[in-house]
Amino acid sequence: MGQLFAMDGKVFGFLSRTADLVLLNLLWILFSLPVVTLGASTTALYTVLLKMARNEESYIFSGFVRAFRANFKQSTVIWCGMAAAAVLLHFDFYYIGHVTFHGSKLLFMAFLLIAFLLAAGMSYVFPILAFFENSTKKAVKNALLMAAAYLPYTILILGVNACPLLILGAGNLVAAAYLDVAVGFALAGYVNAHLFRRIFDKVSGTAEK
Repeated sequence: MGQLFAMDGKVFGFLSRTADLVLLNLLWILFSLPVVTLGASTTALYTVLLKMARNEESYIFSGFVRAFRANFKQSTVIWCGMAAAAVLLHFDFYYIGHVTFHGSKLLFMAFLLIAFLLAAGMSYVFPILAFFENSTKKAVKNALLMAAAYLPYTILILGVNACPLLILGAGNLVAAAYLDVAVGFALAGYVNAHLFRRIFDKVSGTAEK
């Protein structure tokens, strides 16, 4: 029993990891508040989480801020481009939902495919920026290629990403919002970080034997 509560025991390790995720979640929310910086803050979040997923030493606050600054320009360009595409797609869905014409169902299916690719690209591109040295164009291209090549992982990653939003739509809204603000987004990212490390190890050829 004493070992369970020791400084290197499971209980202390769990509490320490939870505290790290709470701090990361608050940092991500704070640095994302201008909205235009959401890409840079997500890259910074994954920079820390990808190290945490392998128990690599990382200082939460300084590591996050350093990654935010280092990837700010590239991440912001990608985020703004994808956000603009998402807004345009939203209006496309709105139009197709209010106007019926020959071929509208086929066009709707095409929009669904584009929406899936955009969501998958958004899910992959910022972890890729956090882990690899890529040009902006190459990062977007690799995000789409990896999302397609590892489709089962992609579906799981998208499901995990949706969890913080699904929590808001179920049960007590205040309690759900508190959970998301406290740890929800970082926890989802932490789960996905383990999946991304598996993918990135396969891509880079460094998967453990």
